[in-house]
Amino acid sequence: MPLVVKTGVALPDPVYRQLVEIASKMGYSSVSKAMRDAVELFIAFNRWWMHGGPVTGALLVLCSSRSASTAQQIGDLVRRYSDVVRAELLLNPSPEFQLRIIAVAGDGSRVKQLYKEAIRLRGVVSVQASLVPVPGSGAAAGEEG
Repeated sequence: MPLVVKTGVALPDPVYRQLVEIASKMGYSSVSKAMRDAVELFIAFNRWWMHGGPVTGALLVLCSSRSASTAQQIGDLVRRYSDVVRAELLLNPSPEFQLRIIAVAGDGSRVKQLYKEAIRLRGVVSVQASLVPVPGSGAAAGEEG
């Protein structure tokens, strides 16, 4: 039987209340199960960061649509990282914001650099990475893709 490690987590009351409410509405039998799923999701979403080889997926960049300089800087990033950027889709969810979906594939270290530069841009509200390691391409020993 696999070893189970118990741990404690301190959460601010508003976060805990939201967790309980959402877990209940989603049909979780316990908050513990919801927390376990959240940790597994965190690992799945961030495993690419530790991967030594190629990754593929998308960066979702939410930014102000009112700043021409932000748009210019993001365009410059896309061109500078053209070795890993495969496509870009621009959505306007509101008059104030744009969502740029940047499809990437290639060297994980280059994608990390692109991510780090995107989060530092003035006018960028949020950068979400939805990336996965490419299986069988330089993964650490024992790592599954």
